Amino acid sequence: MPTRAGLINTITTATMMLPLLLAGCSSANKPASTLYIAYPIPDNEFTQTSKQRTEKRIRLSTELFLKTNPNTRVVTVAYRENSMNDQISEDSKLNLGPDLILGPDYALRNLYQDSLLSAFPNSLQWRQQYDEVIKNISFVDDKLLFAPYAILPQISCYNNKAVKQPPETIQELVELGASGVRIGLSTRTNEIFWTAGSTGAIPDISSLVNKTSQNKLQAKIKEWITWLRQAAYYQNISFYSQQSKLINELAANNLDWISCHSYQVLELKEKMGEHLGIAILPNGVQTKAFAWPFLLAFGLGTDSSPSQREIALSYVKSNTNAVGQRQLMLRTEDFLPANKDVDIPNQSSQTLKAYNESWNKQSLSYLKEWPMILQYLGTPENYLKVDTTLAKLTSGIISVDEAVQTLTNLGK
Repeated sequence: MPTRAGLINTITTATMMLPLLLAGCSSANKPASTLYIAYPIPDNEFTQTSKQRTEKRIRLSTELFLKTNPNTRVVTVAYRENSMNDQISEDSKLNLGPDLILGPDYALRNLYQDSLLSAFPNSLQWRQQYDEVIKNISFVDDKLLFAPYAILPQISCYNNKAVKQPPETIQELVELGASGVRIGLSTRTNEIFWTAGSTGAIPDISSLVNKTSQNKLQAKIKEWITWLRQAAYYQNISFYSQQSKLINELAANNLDWISCHSYQVLELKEKMGEHLGIAILPNGVQTKAFAWPFLLAFGLGTDSSPSQREIALSYVKSNTNAVGQRQLMLRTEDFLPANKDVDIPNQSSQTLKAYNESWNKQSLSYLKEWPMILQYLGTPENYLKVDTTLAKLTSGIISVDEAVQTLTNLGK
């Protein structure tokens, strides 16, 4: 029969051996794998603050991934958006290209066209987790070019001390400005086109690419352009060439109401706290605002070894499955999940409700027109032409008729 001293020795020995046994079963002694994630930042916003803000979001995604891949080191690198393709191309020649690129869909599509992204493996999982709209954006010839992660709806952000009730129509927005509320709008194409929806001009703009009689199409376009010109006359409506300026001015209490995107909400919450209000953009009397969302997605770099590719795919799966997407959505409230199986808590979160209505009731109400609008804008040169035209219009440099003529000529 074992003695008391013998039992104590046995327990002591087992206790001392336990960490060694656990260490032998763990992956702690294996060399850590490294996953390189790249992301773009617009050239005019390429600052240390912007990088820190983006990497803060990426860290949340990385936390999800590390729950099932604890022995991986994640390294992030920021690229200037305008030179990202060239830089990744140069890095890839040295076998230093990223394993994953997290960026907007248009940037990832350009990378794929330049052979700097690999299509995703033909897995049933990818097709099952996205609805038809998202699949139409991300699949080409039955290949998933990039894996959508977050829908970033366009909304309105306002100071709820100054704006007690957000405007529901574009007419109410003008009345709000007349009452003394300071309103900020951007002249950037994808930031200001929502007003083309609210004034009923989107169908006519989309029809320009069909080369139908453009004289017949100018009435609604002229109505939109006239609204913008008249808005420029109002004392409390200001136009800005950079969206970042709107964000800064609202946070600094120099503006009371602006158009914005969901990814900018975290920054505003940090600065405005409980005084930040979120709502959908004002509609027209009979038409919806043409809310212009962004789609954030993951692309697979071409330089990964087979083991790195598996790690990259694991990272994407961790962040695009329904459970992971819901956890991140509730934690940040700065995006809508791209995964169709995530329920949006409209009753408990006014912010997420606004995102949901912007995407489903405003953006998706123009499904027929979206392809034509993108074709109409067509190239970076056309985007810039519209930007410049609207900036000149709202600055009084060109007339309404000149602006209408320029915009209709883009469709030729």
